[in-house]
Amino acid sequence: MSIYGQSYWEDAKPAARARAVARGKAPKGDLTADVVVIGGGFTGSAAAYTLTKAGLDVVLLEAGHLASGATEGSIGAILPVPDAPLLDVQKVAGKRVARIVFTELRRSASELSSTLKRLGIRCDLSATPLVVNAPFTNDAARLKKEVAARQALELDAAWLTAEASRRALATETQGAMRLQGAAVVHPVRAAVGLAKAARAKGARIFEQSQVKRTTFTRKDVTVVLAGARITARGVVVATGTPGPVFHQLDRHVRTVRGYAVVTDPLTPAMRRLVGARKALYTEGTESPRFLRWLPGHRALFAGLTGPDLGSAPRRAAAVRQRTNQLMYEFSLRYPDISGLPLAFGWDMPVVTTADGLPWIGPHRNYPFHFFSIALGWHGEAFGWLAAKAATRFFTDKATKDDQQLGFMRAL
Repeated sequence: MSIYGQSYWEDAKPAARARAVARGKAPKGDLTADVVVIGGGFTGSAAAYTLTKAGLDVVLLEAGHLASGATEGSIGAILPVPDAPLLDVQKVAGKRVARIVFTELRRSASELSSTLKRLGIRCDLSATPLVVNAPFTNDAARLKKEVAARQALELDAAWLTAEASRRALATETQGAMRLQGAAVVHPVRAAVGLAKAARAKGARIFEQSQVKRTTFTRKDVTVVLAGARITARGVVVATGTPGPVFHQLDRHVRTVRGYAVVTDPLTPAMRRLVGARKALYTEGTESPRFLRWLPGHRALFAGLTGPDLGSAPRRAAAVRQRTNQLMYEFSLRYPDISGLPLAFGWDMPVVTTADGLPWIGPHRNYPFHFFSIALGWHGEAFGWLAAKAATRFFTDKATKDDQQLGFMRAL
């Protein structure tokens, strides 16, 4: 039976564990903290952990339940690259910014995987290569230039011939770029694990705590909720989009709905025909798709985008139509699985920027605020990068390179 509108990651056990981490009730009265983290997804949970690990008193506020929203809708991939290719980022943001982002993101992907292992978080973490496929000849020519550009910056990249790529992917290919340092993960369990680690170090975590506004003086910032006010030295905004509280920043982001599907388990005959299934798959095209293999011989395929249609009936119809389209596209790439049923199909917010890079850093119109938004399709590695950058910011250890991650690029 196909389930539309529900993520594969959305099951009762992670939700119950998430609720067990939080205090369950919204804060009341006047509180103080060093830093308030707004948003309890992967990025907010990571920030709460790194900030408490640095010795700061942290309050984390989540409007709904921990690890819901974009975290629950994600593909669960720790990727050492942003959504945009290096060549595109260099053209729009400049070579220096591109070098900083690509270098730091690769470091963050590796460090995040190491941290999840060290903390013993059971989140199905598994290292895997990332293979960027070139389905057509024009894609191959562009992707070879991407490999050369990465190698010029001493970044990891290797070119796979069409024959080698076909062995790795078992699909139509003219060659591919292979990158190391990627991993797959259960995003909900990873986020909840980081939140638990933060709580163990003293973080106060509240679900169902909707922030109404923030105000600031020359000395501090106050986060205002329905029945509480929290005065702090700083705020980390880890909400993906600017949201209603910071809607003035909407002009800096682009938000669409992304779509993903998870299949029924492949039959034994199908498994023999689709290759080793040991690599993360994406494409060197203008609108790439993402493929990862799940436990139980299932496939997760994502990448289609469309506008936010607003009303629930229109959104539900779009989920059904677009996820079925994704299944059709998947069958074109892997004809041997044609007819495999869809098990889960869902949508998620995908927030990006004009240059394909997130906004990670302070904004001059919001003193004491640090933003971690617009992380794109796969926010786990960027979320960790943002968490570490926020910790440097609030411990007075920010670097010049950190400035290039944020709104400085828009000035």
